[in-house]
Amino acid sequence: MDRWASGIDTAWLQLEQPTNRMVVHGILFCEGPVDIAALRERVRERWVAVYPGLRQRPTWPASGLGPVRWVDHEPDLGAHIDTVALAAPGDDDALARHVGELMSRPLPEDRPWWAIHVLTGWAGEGTAVVVSIHHGLADGVALNHLFHALADGAPGTEEGTPVAYAAPPKRRHGVRDVRLVRREVPQRLRRLTRTVAGSSRPGGTRELAATGRAIGRSTALIARPPADADTALRGRLGEAKAARWSRSVDLDVVKRAGKEHGGSVNDVLCAAVAGALRSFLGEDTPRLRAVMPTNLRRLDRPVSHWLGNEFGLVLPTIPTDEPDPGRRVERMHRTMAAIKRTNQALATFIGIAAAGHGRAAWTQALVGRYAEAASLIITNVPGPVRELTLAGTPVRDLLFWVPCSGRLALGVSILSYAGRVRLGVAADTGVLGGDEGVDRFVAALDEQLDRL
Repeated sequence: MDRWASGIDTAWLQLEQPTNRMVVHGILFCEGPVDIAALRERVRERWVAVYPGLRQRPTWPASGLGPVRWVDHEPDLGAHIDTVALAAPGDDDALARHVGELMSRPLPEDRPWWAIHVLTGWAGEGTAVVVSIHHGLADGVALNHLFHALADGAPGTEEGTPVAYAAPPKRRHGVRDVRLVRREVPQRLRRLTRTVAGSSRPGGTRELAATGRAIGRSTALIARPPADADTALRGRLGEAKAARWSRSVDLDVVKRAGKEHGGSVNDVLCAAVAGALRSFLGEDTPRLRAVMPTNLRRLDRPVSHWLGNEFGLVLPTIPTDEPDPGRRVERMHRTMAAIKRTNQALATFIGIAAAGHGRAAWTQALVGRYAEAASLIITNVPGPVRELTLAGTPVRDLLFWVPCSGRLALGVSILSYAGRVRLGVAADTGVLGGDEGVDRFVAALDEQLDRL
């Protein structure tokens, strides 16, 4: 049944540009061959029949004002799920080149905006299954849910798998943007009320003052985001993109590094990205800022059958000006702790969702302001807690790449998988100095991860 898109989903559709495609790419590294017929049948039963967005395509209003209208368009699974022999020698370099080519081109507009590419001949007898889905259809949490729906069996929540990943989707009614705001605003107000009420307890006055300062700075930042420092990351974008990934790191190693410096897994890995940028750009690199998508979806509840987007943006500084790795983690932790006292993610969600009801130029201008205030995008999504299998074939590893918006040339995606963590790097080839420049940044990132 045809339907109107939500404001937030329309916004991410409006942000599609030739120099930055709003497509999320994920990859499942499978240890052997994958039966294409079985995969197509599984997609038909578990994806297309369940999620309306996967059997619809967007159409734009004649007036140019949103929201987008999703219209029914039954997918041809022979076209949506194709098999491609990976170019010789079938190694990671060949795979990275292929994914980079996918990043550089749009999804076909005359059918639902998703595709699966089964790349045979990877690492000998292995298979790389690349899932490409437009951001207007799904965010990172929704993509992880789709990965679980595609895998063999049904991972149990008793194993630590989030309900949002493992449980069947729930049919939702009403406008999703409004429902999220109606849920979140009262919760945030209650939290602030508790902070105010607790000011009379020991340490309460200090916490109230810190919350007030954080909210004030966050409000000023969102209202008038300043341009970030002018570095080599702020060149003119082209259409050619590159895909890379870091080495895999044991999640327990990252947790121990965080505990040593009082930080979280996200703090440690963002600090590693900051260290890699310092190495890549030079020791005189100033403190930079990142755009960081922040999940607003409850992981202890089933996702909506609409999938969609339920996240806002925050704009943390990252300690690229700090030479000491330990202090980088500590500074990253303080920055994120201050942001958590605010409603920055919810405020940006409301702003972008509202812009999605207007012209595409309005949304591009708003998100472009946030992008101008940053030098890269960093996203962190918890992945499957145990190894998956796909049509009987073990999935050795899992990875995804966040699309860049506005004039951002670099995106780093953090995804955990079965006790390990790996970072995906999406880069504008021209801005970062060609393939050699991208490789140099990834080598710097691997060096930082080795130090953990």
